[in-house]
Amino acid sequence: MKDVVLTPVPYSQLLEDVRAIIRQENAERNNPTAPEIGGIELAEELTRLSRARLYTLVSQRTIPHSKRGNKLYFSRAELMAWVAAGHRAETTTPPTFPTRKAKQGSAKKAGKAQ
Repeated sequence: MKDVVLTPVPYSQLLEDVRAIIRQENAERNNPTAPEIGGIELAEELTRLSRARLYTLVSQRTIPHSKRGNKLYFSRAELMAWVAAGHRAETTTPPTFPTRKAKQGSAKKAGKAQ
């Protein structure tokens, strides 16, 4: 908040000041000079995914990225295209779940009951 108004101000002037502030904030948000390449913070901001999820996608090579040394780089344009395309992991086989083995004792009990 910039200034506190203590004197009466015409409504039209107040409205114009608010509009100017909104225009300025929108211009800053849609800044064309925003970095085209950034780190993990840029990827978090654009995809709204957690850092851990992004690292998982990088290790699976499913999200566009570059790596130089220990540093990850993401391109704003590539990330926006990736998000717009709505990439999802595609599996070729249905997931398998572990099966539960019957207890050996219950099979013996079933045999004794007969």
